[in-house]
Amino acid sequence: SGINAESKTMLITGNRYEKLDSIYREEFLKFQSDGVLQSYLTAYSRDADSTCCYVQDCIKQHAQLVMEYLDEGARVYVCGDAKGLSVGVHEMFCSVLSESKCVSVEEAKEIISCMRKEGRYCEDIWS
Repeated sequence: SGINAESKTMLITGNRYEKLDSIYREEFLKFQSDGVLQSYLTAYSRDADSTCCYVQDCIKQHAQLVMEYLDEGARVYVCGDAKGLSVGVHEMFCSVLSESKCVSVEEAKEIISCMRKEGRYCEDIWS
């Protein structure tokens, strides 16, 4: 299905420290309160009290919400460090899709490939 104005948007960011690295936090929270983002999830790998250490953890922890959004045609933007992140996030999305849809991991990879082509699975990854 195509993307429409009613699609939900989820943003998952990964950083080391919440206080030092969340330079756009206020803007993202404003986007959320304005309805531009329906879900803003964060992962902090060096904060002891973080509920999610890595982006993959957020995807796993919020798998039901992730799948709800995906089933409704959501756009997913995953942002973070490229060192292991892109592979780990892709693997976790495949795992979540595989479990939720009762399909093989290979079929889940194909679903993500289609989402990329549709502009529904976007990565902003740096090293």
